[in-house]
Parts: sequence; C-alpha cells; structure tokens
Amino acid sequence: MNGIKQIAYFGLSTLLLKGLGFALLPISTRLLNQAQFGELNFLVSISAVMSLLLCLGLPELLFKQQMKSEVHKRALFRDALLLCGLLSLVFVLLFWFFTQPLSELLPISLSLIDLQLLAINLAFSSLLSIVFCFFRYYEMAKQFCFLAILQGIGQTILTIASLYLGFGVTGVMASGAVASFVVLAISLRIIFSEIKIDFKAIPWSITRKNCLFLLSILVSSLFVYANNGAENWFIAASIGKEKLAQYYVALQFAVMTSFTFEPIRMWWFSRRFNELTSSPTRYVYLCELSLEIGIALCILMLIITPHLFVFVLPQSYLLNAWLLPSLIFIVVLRHHSDLLNIGCYIHLNGLYVSVINGVSAVFVLILLTFLVPAWGVLGAVVSLALAQTLKTILFFFMSQKLEPLPFNFYRIIPSWFCFLGVFVFSVVDFTYSMSIQCLMFLSLLIVLTNKYKPLVMNALQQLTKRGVHG
Repeated sequence: MNGIKQIAYFGLSTLLLKGLGFALLPISTRLLNQAQFGELNFLVSISAVMSLLLCLGLPELLFKQQMKSEVHKRALFRDALLLCGLLSLVFVLLFWFFTQPLSELLPISLSLIDLQLLAINLAFSSLLSIVFCFFRYYEMAKQFCFLAILQGIGQTILTIASLYLGFGVTGVMASGAVASFVVLAISLRIIFSEIKIDFKAIPWSITRKNCLFLLSILVSSLFVYANNGAENWFIAASIGKEKLAQYYVALQFAVMTSFTFEPIRMWWFSRRFNELTSSPTRYVYLCELSLEIGIALCILMLIITPHLFVFVLPQSYLLNAWLLPSLIFIVVLRHHSDLLNIGCYIHLNGLYVSVINGVSAVFVLILLTFLVPAWGVLGAVVSLALAQTLKTILFFFMSQKLEPLPFNFYRIIPSWFCFLGVFVFSVVDFTYSMSIQCLMFLSLLIVLTNKYKPLVMNALQQLTKRGVHG
C-alpha cells in the first residue's frame, strides 16, 4: 500500500475518532456538571501517565529495532505483547487491592469504582497500542482504520447511553473498558497467526540492550507527561475541579489541532529511521515538509477552532480569548521538538531524549509550582510555553551535534510568519480579523504549493489515475 493511501486510512480513522470525541463535548458538558467533568478530565490525566508506564516504551522499540529477518521481527512483536500483557495483569491486580490508599494520594476526591475501571481500561488500551503498532509497521492501514473506528464508535454510543441513563463518570469509564476489550479481542484474532512463533525456533528477543533503550524511553515519557499533563494536577489542587474542567475543554480544542497532524505523524514516525539510513537528504526534505504541514494545519485550526469553541460549548466553559490560541501555539512548538530530535534517539540508546525531557520536566514543574497558585490557568499556560520552547531548542541543537543534518530554517520562515500573524489576530479583537487570517493562510498555501510542486503534482496525478480507474 503506497504512502498516500496509508495516510488516507490513518487520516480517516484519526479525524473520525477526534470528531467523535468533539461530538461528545457538548453532550458531556451538559449532562455532567463542571465538578463531574473536572473529575472525568482528571481521570483522563491519570490515564495518560499510567499508559506510558504500562507500554514501557515498547512501541518505540518495535519501530526502531532492526532485525535480521521478518520472522525475527514478528517474534519481537510476540515478546512485546507478552511483556505488556504480563505487566498489565500485575498492574490491574495491585491497583484493585490498593485502590483506597492510592486514592488518598490524589489532590481531588474520586470514586473508587471509577479508578478501578480506569485500571482495566488502561490494561486493554496498552495491549491495543502494541497490536496497532503491528498494523502500522506492516502497512495494514485498512485494518487499523476499521478497528480504531469500531472502538471509537462503540465507546461513543456506550458513553452517550450511559450518560443519558444517569451513570455519570462511572458510565464513561465502563464504556471505555468494554469498547477496548472488544476491539482487543478482534485485533488479537487477526494477528495471532503472524506472531505465533515457537520459542524453540526463535527465543526471547528483547535483550538487555533493548531494556536500556526501553528504560530511557519510559523515563523520557514520564518527563513528557510532566511537560504536557502535570498542569492538570496543579490546576485541580490550586483552583479546583471547575477551573480544571474549563481549562480541559479549551485543551481539547488545541489537541484537536494536534490530531489533524496525526496521520502525517503516524506515517512519518514509522519510517523516519529507515529514511535517515537510506538518504539523509531525503530525510531532511520530508522532515521539513512534515513540519510545514504541521504549521499550516495549526494556522487553519487557529482560524476555525475559536469560533467552534464559542458555538459548541455552554457559556460557563468560556474563558479568556487568549487561552485557546496560546495552547495551539504550544502545539506548534511541540511539532518542532517531535520532528527535530532524530539524533537523540539513535545514539546512546536514547539517553539524550531522557536527559532533555528531564531538564524540561524539572523546569516546568518549578514554574507550575509558583505560577499556577499565583496566576491560575494563565500560570499553567506560561509554564508550558516556556518549557516547550526550552525543550525544542535543546532537542534540535543536541540532535544536530549527534547527527548533523542539512536543515535550513530560512525555508520555513514564511510558515512561521503566517502563523504568528494569524495568532495575533486570534488574540486581538479586530473587526476584519477572520478575513485577514484567511487571506494570510491562502497566501501561505500558494507559497507551499509552489515550493513542493513536484510532490503536489505527483499526488494529483495519482488521484486522477485512481479516479479514472475507479
């Protein structure tokens, strides 16, 4: 399956899933009060950090590790699935036995059954992440798309039903657990024959060196959470569930911006190590292309999302006009740190990834400690923006030192100039703001089309041929 078709399948599943999540916002914000919605969002925040622990960095290992044959690669998937499954089982058992003392460590009160359902959901989701890596690696985008959509639609239907029946946050958590279990069962049935490899033929393939890489990714992932998620704890502890609910809703619109880039990210991250090995020049070209697509998508969302935000949500969730554009600005910075860090991953088992994320994490935690109690939500946004800027700078310069690549950032100045212009008109109240923003975005599209004309023409030719033969 060619790259464009894979991106199309990944794009369809990603956009539909995010669309379903977006469709739930006006329902959940009306059927749950702000305190309940804040509790739900805090559970999601816990889920984010725990899923990092349960996955152990195995998805990164599966994409990075080069094996001597396809059979050995499938054996690596077998071992990753077994390891993740064993850890998930131990986690669920321990979590169920110690739910009460663990709940007392949290900054807000949560229902014990909600926490227990969260543990089950996390176990199934972690196993699913390994299975979905298999689909991505072996270019099974169609299967990935079908199962991701099935999970999303199933969970959405169950969530809406449970909310209308009055089950509240507990119903939402139960819906996620049921949907994840069903899709996991189907997924394992699909890939079981591919990974059913006897240990006598190929023994356990996760080596001690792999464990060092996994440890670095795991620690780095926890640092990433501190950079993007820890603010929820500070907001909940300092200014309450209701403010967390308001912040979280704005954050979801910003995350929607990140998700528009997800098809490109999924396609690129599964092949970037191979591209670098085969042709560093082509790697730089595709990396810059991915980055400019990411910036362009953020510009588009800067224009659209503030209006959707006002249209979709209850009045009680609307905060200051600067909040959503500022969160999208952080998403743009994150695109840069995600794409310009390849050297840090391929040298010293990813040690520098952990170091840089650790420095950024300590920095943001210090900022959050002082700024959130003083400035509230504004303090959280300032902390995240400063930490993400530091992280991006460190990743790029260290990556270039370890793996020098011919990047030329003068080539992306038009994209940044357009983004900053649209950002200013998103924050400032001006009569013709949207018209000016659309004009600037259209100008950028013309520049990018001319810059990447060969790729654009090739894509159009493939679409034309497909239309003739279809």
